[in-house]
Amino acid sequence: MTDYASGFNECRVDLGALARNYKRVSEFSKCRVMAVVKGDAYGHGLVEAGLALVEAGCQDLGVLDLEEALALKRHPIEADITVLAGLHGQIQSIKAVEAGVVVFAYDLGQVMALSKIAERLDKTARILLKVDTGMGRLGIPWEKAPYTFSSLSSLKNLKIEGLCTHLATCGDDGAREQLERFAEVGFKAKKTAKGPLKLSALASGGILAHPGFPDDLSRTGIMLYGNTPLEPASPALSDLKKSKSLIKSLEPAMAITSRLIQVREAKAGETISYDRTFKVPKTLKFGTAPIGYVHGIGRSRSSTGHALIGGRKAKLLGRVCMNLTMYDLSGINAHPGDEVVIMGAQGDESIGAAQIGAWEGTSPYEILCRLGRLNQRRFYRSPDPKAPKKRR
Repeated sequence: MTDYASGFNECRVDLGALARNYKRVSEFSKCRVMAVVKGDAYGHGLVEAGLALVEAGCQDLGVLDLEEALALKRHPIEADITVLAGLHGQIQSIKAVEAGVVVFAYDLGQVMALSKIAERLDKTARILLKVDTGMGRLGIPWEKAPYTFSSLSSLKNLKIEGLCTHLATCGDDGAREQLERFAEVGFKAKKTAKGPLKLSALASGGILAHPGFPDDLSRTGIMLYGNTPLEPASPALSDLKKSKSLIKSLEPAMAITSRLIQVREAKAGETISYDRTFKVPKTLKFGTAPIGYVHGIGRSRSSTGHALIGGRKAKLLGRVCMNLTMYDLSGINAHPGDEVVIMGAQGDESIGAAQIGAWEGTSPYEILCRLGRLNQRRFYRSPDPKAPKKRR
């Protein structure tokens, strides 16, 4: 059996696919697009993803919190960095102003504090004022937003670079109502603004379902990583052929693999894993891989779904353990050391984050974040499959 210097489990991140996905979304959107790398770039690696996206032409990176913003600032990244979750407390406000990052500001007290701190530091605080148009989460209520914007515009050392909102749904009447409200707020704000004002309403789902909305700065996260909040068959995309084409062009940027550490036989009537939930119906061959819920495979997956081994689907058997899972190797010529694909492609088969999310009763967002953070990452850049091959 092959020797391994580190663990058998690996998260392979394709920075080439990430860059190509960004370019596809940017070309589709026809406006400036923020690449959302919050949550450690959805598990893909904050700094590595950020650098690759900026190299691909990205001018705006969206991060979760100030800690992620400062982590990027320690590298030569020529792009605006926006803190999407806002700031908490005076120390964070001081550091944000000093670093020159943009802040999604959703609270009047927060904005006034930023203005005072910036005045004291003789710097400018930069914000995008968040408007709640119907998400029911964070922001200035849309009815009050024009007045709020007007009153904040007089604060010293404060630059309101634009207004932003977030859609609760996409492609339905509720989303259209939110966009109408935001357009109304934006129209009124631009009439009183002292300078250019960016409007930012669309995230990945909105980019796909509302391509005609005049956004100035759209934000894409999940599509960067080769996944989407809307499937091509979604009613929201029924008449949007270009949106469907965009979805089909996206490349998964992450694969999760393990390796078999044992292959053995189980007889009829025996059980596999904790609580004896899986009873062997007839003699079968099964394999064990050293990956479990500590590595991001949900315990809810027990006896659900499959991995890919030898280019074939291998059903997961019994309870998912903390660091082990067992797979049915019936009809598969497998041996210890063979690759086990948890997410990704092998032969003609593939497993995506959306499929795993369906097995675990959650979204592909959570699957990517979990699997990406909890496994050793290896970064590489695949060549563009559509690029012309060089002649020798």
